[in-house]
Amino acid sequence: MTRILCIFSLSLTLLAGTAWAQSTPTKVIVYPLEAVIDSGAMSHGQYRKRYPGIDVTDFGLTDEGWYIRYTHQKLVYMFGPSDDLEYTRELKAVLEEIRLSAVLKDPKLSSSKIEIVKFEFSFASN
Repeated sequence: MTRILCIFSLSLTLLAGTAWAQSTPTKVIVYPLEAVIDSGAMSHGQYRKRYPGIDVTDFGLTDEGWYIRYTHQKLVYMFGPSDDLEYTRELKAVLEEIRLSAVLKDPKLSSSKIEIVKFEFSFASN
């Protein structure tokens, strides 16, 4: 759990200046689902080494499925994808516990949100 808190703290440090944050686009980083579980068992350094994340800010998601989306200010973490909605819900509950611990330590994180979203490619039909 402390590893995710470290990541959240680092993110807040990067987003400290409101003028800077308002002029930058939202940053979107994708992590695999198991990164949620491992965050409670690894040090911050181990977590970052194992899960560097994929920055999809400029090109968007490429894999369909269920994602857990964590948002705070101009930062979005996407954990997924998964074909199993129930498993995704279980991991969302784990991430919500981690978020609650983080909010208790740093109330500025109270504006963050966690939700499950489904990403699908849609094709226009004629």
